Amino acid sequence: MPQTGTMRCLCSLAILIVEDDDDARELMQAVLEQRGATVSAAESVARAFELLRHGAAPDVIVSDIAMPDEDGFMLARRVRALPADSGGQTPIIAVSAYAASSDRVRALAAGFDRYLHKPVDFDELSVTIRSVVVRSDEQRSP
Repeated sequence: MPQTGTMRCLCSLAILIVEDDDDARELMQAVLEQRGATVSAAESVARAFELLRHGAAPDVIVSDIAMPDEDGFMLARRVRALPADSGGQTPIIAVSAYAASSDRVRALAAGFDRYLHKPVDFDELSVTIRSVVVRSDEQRSP
């Protein structure tokens, strides 16, 4: 797939995907890597935190909401509880099949920066990733 715009290019961004569905996780990883991102993927919140503890903080986290054991809401709350220098301010994007406006409100209240509906529109996801990373960079600048 050719790159047709800078907003679709995710070059030099590190992204952590948290998605329990193997097919959805693998597809999202393949598309984001094709767009230039370096992608780590986790099938659970517990695995995501292992990756966060043992690697560099990603530029952005993209997470499903409905997962067994700990869900995406718990992930967002746990990330936001981290100190800033340990990734506590990392932008987090929710991707969810939940479509009610109350679900969006609940996700934002839990600490997500944006809320997108499944099935994922990868152009919209790419633009959203770029916008939250730019916003995060602007907030960190003196």
